[in-house]
Amino acid sequence: MVHPEIPSSARRDRLLVAGVAAFVGAMSLFGGGYVVYLLNLIGIFALVAIGLNILTGLSGQTSLGHAGFFAIGAYASGILTSSFALPFWLSIPIAGAIATLIGAIIALPALRLKNLYLAIATLGFGIVMQKLIFEWRTVTGGGAGLQVPTPTIFGVGLAEGSRMTWVIWATLLAGTWAASQLASGRTGRALIMLRESEAAAGCTGIHVARYKVVAFALSAFYTAVAGGLYANLVRYINPESFSVNMSIMFLAMIVIGGLGSVRGALLGAAFYVAVPEAVRGFKDAPGLIFGLSLMFVMILLPGGLISIFRKRRAELA
Repeated sequence: MVHPEIPSSARRDRLLVAGVAAFVGAMSLFGGGYVVYLLNLIGIFALVAIGLNILTGLSGQTSLGHAGFFAIGAYASGILTSSFALPFWLSIPIAGAIATLIGAIIALPALRLKNLYLAIATLGFGIVMQKLIFEWRTVTGGGAGLQVPTPTIFGVGLAEGSRMTWVIWATLLAGTWAASQLASGRTGRALIMLRESEAAAGCTGIHVARYKVVAFALSAFYTAVAGGLYANLVRYINPESFSVNMSIMFLAMIVIGGLGSVRGALLGAAFYVAVPEAVRGFKDAPGLIFGLSLMFVMILLPGGLISIFRKRRAELA
């Protein structure tokens, strides 16, 4: 069984992400435009991975519908800025709050479901969300998509990818700190116990249903904030961007990186963005090569990419 990294590694999580953020900041100043764009995507998907790890890595609940929460964040932020002229910086937390509420509501009827049954139920949620976005044309633009205005903060435009980099990675740093605090605190310990045995958790006085809802709500918040950042980065979204494939890749991302690990979330996000980009030149079979790379990583490193560093640390100990 893959165990999440708990209190002793929280400081390493924060230091690693801070170091990577410093590197990304330097790249935003001196790197090329497309490289900066890819780094922005890594930051956004790392935020998704951290949120999904709270649900899956800590509490042991599996979701195949997180593309729905990502879409909620993207469209909520896009609509608030384009139709209601709300500032970009205000639309993001509001989008997160909306997704948090929806995540809690979705969690309630799913409390009795586990494993594959829960995965299928959340898969249905993701499909419904994509269909709803497509059909609600007067609000979302339907299949024509939604144009998101150029984000600004206090009058400073963030049209340049390098400026968005600071916003995205500052948000990731804050999210990393919050997730590390949660994992090392009472809530994190309760979620881990819940994952190991719901019956045992209940016997120790842990409110099983409450913590399940909390895990879902927090995970939805992280994912929606990432979705809002994504919408303001690309500035055009449509329903096809939020398919079931995205949910599957989100789940694959945290497994590839390492379940329950904040550092693994960053590694999984980098893999998710960098590998398809690296094989793009193979015009005949980029998908095949990416799929094979997923298989090889899981066969050679069943604990995810983070296991490389865990083994190295064990050897040095």
